[in-house]
Amino acid sequence: MEDPSPFAHLIPYLPDEISVQIIARIPHSYHRTLCHVSRSWRSLLLGRLLLTLRSSLHCTEPTLCLSIRTQTYQSLWLVLTRGHSYSKPLPSPPLATVGSACTTVGPFVFVLGGCLSDDLSNVVQILDLRIGGQWFLGPCMSIARECAAASFLNGRIYAIGGCLPSSEAWAESLNLFDKNPQWVPIDSPVDLRSEFMSECVVFSSKILARAMGYSDAVAYDPSVVPYDPVQNTGSCSAWVSAPTGLDIGWNGSSVVVNGILYTYDSMREIKWYNAGTDKWRPLMGIDKDLPKFLNFARLVNFNGVLCVIWPQQTFGNKRKEMMVNWVGIGVTDLGSEGLHGSILWCETVALNMPYDSAIEHCVVAEF
Repeated sequence: MEDPSPFAHLIPYLPDEISVQIIARIPHSYHRTLCHVSRSWRSLLLGRLLLTLRSSLHCTEPTLCLSIRTQTYQSLWLVLTRGHSYSKPLPSPPLATVGSACTTVGPFVFVLGGCLSDDLSNVVQILDLRIGGQWFLGPCMSIARECAAASFLNGRIYAIGGCLPSSEAWAESLNLFDKNPQWVPIDSPVDLRSEFMSECVVFSSKILARAMGYSDAVAYDPSVVPYDPVQNTGSCSAWVSAPTGLDIGWNGSSVVVNGILYTYDSMREIKWYNAGTDKWRPLMGIDKDLPKFLNFARLVNFNGVLCVIWPQQTFGNKRKEMMVNWVGIGVTDLGSEGLHGSILWCETVALNMPYDSAIEHCVVAEF
């Protein structure tokens, strides 16, 4: 029996096991081109195996995505790349919803609900960032939502609020590893529910969600087994109010980087939360390097680096193109003196969008 042709393998004369290890180490910026090598290469580059292998080899790379909303309610998605002065456009979503929630899982950006033609929507739109970006629809939520909170933890996507507090599906989750994923409502105390949410992070293995206005922030621990009155087992403490100090000082864009919760608050400061004292403290060392007022600033975790993105202010409407500033901040723990920040980079990026547009979503996908 003749040996199979060497050209039947991913890489001629190499076993596929070795070829996969090689391909997994190639930066994903080349994947769109490599998809044209063969059907086998395309199948590998779009398969779960490569995502798992890149993660185990610590070869994943961050991709910073912005969703920009124009004054005419047009929704456009862009990618920002370090060292590039212009953004890269992505395909527009099939449905231009307003007030959607957003979270990422690997190379996928999940856009949940929002308002569509003056009606609330339960649609789930998914952007696959591999090979240039492609949109497809996911399982619809149990209930329509606007201004909800969204997060990903332990294989599940969570949607919280954005609907009437009396709704049974005020909180629900989607198990991405089910063969036929469906949204499942999560029991929650009615007295902790709020209609509209503004921030959501995963902190200390819990989901923290902050409501708009003066409602208390809530914390949800998925590891707590819900109480079963029939069997008299489980616990009612899966949902609790967030610690008082955290709740009082948490009033702006927020992100968790290396286990530390940061926020850009209403006092126009970047602060970090000390869980031991239940107090917020300012991030020292950056006040002279950043503008006093970062208009509509967003915080993101870019591969373990705290980043701040904000649109440049326009004076006299002379500029026709929207520009954003992108700053990376290195953080050092000085013990009792707190956390000290230093500017790692500061870049300005042109978005090729009308100057009066706004940032709707700012997320990082890792794959």
